[in-house]
Amino acid sequence: MAWRIGIDIGGTFTDLVALRPETGELRVHKTPSTPPNFTEGALTALAALIREVPPEQISALSHGTTAATNALLEGTGARTGLVTTQGFRDLLAIARQQRPSLYDLSARKPPPLVPRELRREAPERLRFDGSVERPLDREALKRELLHLKRQGIEALAICFLHSYVNPAHERQTLALARALLPGVYITASCDLLPRFREYERLSTTVVNAYLGPLMSRYLEELGDGIAGLGVSASPQIMQSNGGLAPVAEARHQPAATVLSGPAAGAAAAAAVCAQAGIPRAISLDMGGTSTDVCLVEAGRLEGAPGREVGGYSVELPGVDVRCIGAGGGSLLWIDPGGVPRLGPGSAGADPGPVCYGRGGDQPTLTDCLAVLGRVGPEGLLGGEMPLEVEGARRAVAAAFAEPLNTSLERAAQGAVELAVAGIRGAIEGITVAEGRDPRDFALIAGGGAGPLLACEAAAELGIREVIVPPWPGSFSAWGLLTSDYRREWVRTRLLPAASESVALLEEEFSSLEQTARRWIAEMALTDVSWSLTRALTARYAGHTSWRFRLPGADWTGRNCADWSTLFTGHTKGATGTRCRIPRWSSWM
Repeated sequence: MAWRIGIDIGGTFTDLVALRPETGELRVHKTPSTPPNFTEGALTALAALIREVPPEQISALSHGTTAATNALLEGTGARTGLVTTQGFRDLLAIARQQRPSLYDLSARKPPPLVPRELRREAPERLRFDGSVERPLDREALKRELLHLKRQGIEALAICFLHSYVNPAHERQTLALARALLPGVYITASCDLLPRFREYERLSTTVVNAYLGPLMSRYLEELGDGIAGLGVSASPQIMQSNGGLAPVAEARHQPAATVLSGPAAGAAAAAAVCAQAGIPRAISLDMGGTSTDVCLVEAGRLEGAPGREVGGYSVELPGVDVRCIGAGGGSLLWIDPGGVPRLGPGSAGADPGPVCYGRGGDQPTLTDCLAVLGRVGPEGLLGGEMPLEVEGARRAVAAAFAEPLNTSLERAAQGAVELAVAGIRGAIEGITVAEGRDPRDFALIAGGGAGPLLACEAAAELGIREVIVPPWPGSFSAWGLLTSDYRREWVRTRLLPAASESVALLEEEFSSLEQTARRWIAEMALTDVSWSLTRALTARYAGHTSWRFRLPGADWTGRNCADWSTLFTGHTKGATGTRCRIPRWSSWM
């Protein structure tokens, strides 16, 4: 009988869940993560399973990873160059001129992923309608590419103004760059994200190029390690949109994996809601380094067209997961004003919390939970990792209780209250701040630390139902087993909601669907069932935000008068085709 495997690498632990669908048999393995080489922990967990299950019986292997996220947050990606339209090299630094914290005088934006000397300009210019104002100067472009070659770049991003309408100049640059820069990872915005909004498209293209070489090496090493254990199944990679992608696709779009881990936990929550008939739920996934929350309504995840990760705009579609830097391994500290703080710094897997006995000397939330007796005396991993509670008590007392002039137990409880306050703020951000009442939702608590704090968080918010799944610490790994392949193609076409627009929209959708079918054939997915879903995004004329989404099936069967009435004749739309994307529950 065949087994399906899900492996999720977190900042503290690596989880593996194996399922035999024919019988429902489930096996769980958990091992400490192994930074900086996270593949070692994944292969260790897989090797432990293979001692129980013959490798030839493993038919599918899904993988959630934080490799791209960590590289982006820690600044460990590739040395990247950029070629853009003349006069626009500083757009990457200017961004949207938004201050990350309006009243924080010490707040700083993260540095651009491409330093200024590696941001080069090509003499060319397209108008907004795609017509050529200034042809591409190939000789000048060649000089700029050779300059980047001498600078030793590992990756190159290509992003020209208005290339989403006319990609000709980017295509020419891509061909020349491939000839002059062999071995360099190259991303062109017209292939990755042919959408308008020049900064968001530029930032996403740069992020993709920046992560490309690292993710290619990571996936190659992972694939070789899996094959070395005798497993013939090729790993499928979880994306930010909650769906799986073949390894080749993940190499092509590494920026689509920056929320791979959180998306797996969200997918697990959606599966629980669908199976248990829970109409509305909030997923709370609290691991060792962070806490992720998202909404599940009618068994479907809330989606977002893009987001900022580490201060960098990534406009590829994803699950609307809100992350905060508070988890079981988050460090306790006191700021210069004497105010106690929790996170965002983490003890991680090495050395980990003090109570793990692996050399950690700074107290964490897990140490406070051990002090309060919320973590069993037998320890973790089924007793394989005993806890040094006395060491945790000494660390919390010295670094937290004594400076605050309070008792050990009160200091530990205060750390728990800080964590609960952070959870409450994150949940209110996706409910109260957006017009939803959290009391109308159930709370699904996953992650190793989630169930330990879920009831207090629920009480703070007035939530009456808390659901703790079996093996909550491996919840994200289980979510990998519930996910399908998913791929999205997006294209911008600005049109009014009028009768004459319908034929143009149909033309755009047909083109995108042809691209989707070619991809399905190239990825050898013709033997699996698949479906295509159309969707469009709209706004009121004169507005900048895109607030309305309407599933394609809701307008293709209507006559033009009905469709115009829905939008009152005041919208413009961007079209997109999504492969195996859940239908939007509402368009407004």
